[in-house]
Amino acid sequence: MKVLNLAGVAPSTVFSHVPLANALRNAGHQVMTTASVDSMLESIAGVGLSAVRTTDPALSPKQIITDSGLTYVPEDPVEREVMAGRWYAHMEYVTFGALREFTEDWRPDVIISGVTSYAGPLLAAELGIPYVRHAWDIHDPRLMDGGAEEQLREQLKELGLDGLPEPAMTIEIAPPSLRPKDAAPAQLMRWIPGNSQAVLEPWMYTKGADTRIGVTVGTGVATYNQYDFLQGIVENIATLDAEVLVAVGEDAAPELRARLENVRAGWIPLDVVAPTCDVLVHQTGGSTMMTGLSFGVPQVLIPDTSMYRAADMARRLAETGAAVVLSPEEATSEVIAKTCREILDTPSFAAAAAGLAEEIAALPAPAEVAQGIERLVRERH
Repeated sequence: MKVLNLAGVAPSTVFSHVPLANALRNAGHQVMTTASVDSMLESIAGVGLSAVRTTDPALSPKQIITDSGLTYVPEDPVEREVMAGRWYAHMEYVTFGALREFTEDWRPDVIISGVTSYAGPLLAAELGIPYVRHAWDIHDPRLMDGGAEEQLREQLKELGLDGLPEPAMTIEIAPPSLRPKDAAPAQLMRWIPGNSQAVLEPWMYTKGADTRIGVTVGTGVATYNQYDFLQGIVENIATLDAEVLVAVGEDAAPELRARLENVRAGWIPLDVVAPTCDVLVHQTGGSTMMTGLSFGVPQVLIPDTSMYRAADMARRLAETGAAVVLSPEEATSEVIAKTCREILDTPSFAAAAAGLAEEIAALPAPAEVAQGIERLVRERH
């Protein structure tokens, strides 16, 4: 069986595809993986998957959107979510011609398409093969789907479609209690981290104190000069008699290490360090959230409130009792430290996170889902 895997626009979306892609390869199938932007090819190859270029190396996501004229950024979070669907749809359609050419040389039997990889359903419809929609986190994409459908109206009409094609299978990785009450039936799958790895140091997998708090604010620390913010967080958390671990890109690590001599900072495989943490502090990245939950770690979430996606995921997790949400305005270094202390002193947070970890562990493994995809393809032939 030949599987074409469309993995999205960011390293975290690439990482989400790794467990199922590996399960399919381990079952003897061929798997090829593409991304919406050229910069993701290194991430795809870096996690051991076969990367296929279907993008223009000269085009960044920003340039693609600028060239499209879709530059309006709504202030309302819901409207912005719909607009995001239009942005993703356009970025995906830019790759459509190259995807079509690739499938002339290597025709897939099934397409596994990430949540915003809207070229997947279009290509599957054109080829007459099934497509599988693969969730990346707990986010509900229905608002984005509306924007994407609007953006792709003419392309859908050319294929004789009134709307986005329905997937033959939808894979969801959220634990059942975190799924929306009106969510459609889906094939559930256990979340297993698929992030890229590194040569490990003992401090990455061994606590240096009774309590360890992990902090990450994404990959833009150096770009957005967030050193003072991170330094304040670390210095305030240090008053809790806790070891602090800061996961940052290697471009930012030297300055942080120089500012904070006793902090562990650098690029750390999250699946290695998360099991050693008592609390994770982050900006509501879906992959970070799910990795923490898979190991039963309660979280402090600081979502960008202008982003419906982040705010919605943070709210839903907080409602389970496994997290506390702080707005960017609330999230001073002092408040973050106080919130970490509250979580450490209140056993119900750890208990709620442990309950979600048990739900995740009980879901079907990627190997079992791979067998379902095999059956799906057999039935279509």
